[in-house]
Amino acid sequence: MDTIQPIDFVKLNTTEYLNNKELADKNPEKVLITRGERGVDYNGINYPSPNPQETIDVSGAGDTFTASFALKYYLTKNIETSINFANEVCANVVNKKGVSLPDKKFKLG
Repeated sequence: MDTIQPIDFVKLNTTEYLNNKELADKNPEKVLITRGERGVDYNGINYPSPNPQETIDVSGAGDTFTASFALKYYLTKNIETSINFANEVCANVVNKKGVSLPDKKFKLG
């Protein structure tokens, strides 16, 4: 199957993107590419990390991004707001050792 039309979004990291470049490039409006401290690429636009942090441990960073993005998008239906929120939450967790929770300062409302 070479289509991802039934899917709203796919989150790939840089390596996953390179391994699926043809499919991702055919569907730029559906693919979020996380690039660590360089932020996220979506539909030809880079959304830089609003607060790049020293990366101590990336364990769980992809899951944190996906969960933060999905929840914010569910609430707002705004892709840019959701990407920026997820970037901010990820910047918070990667500067801690081990898998960690975001600080309580992150509010969805």
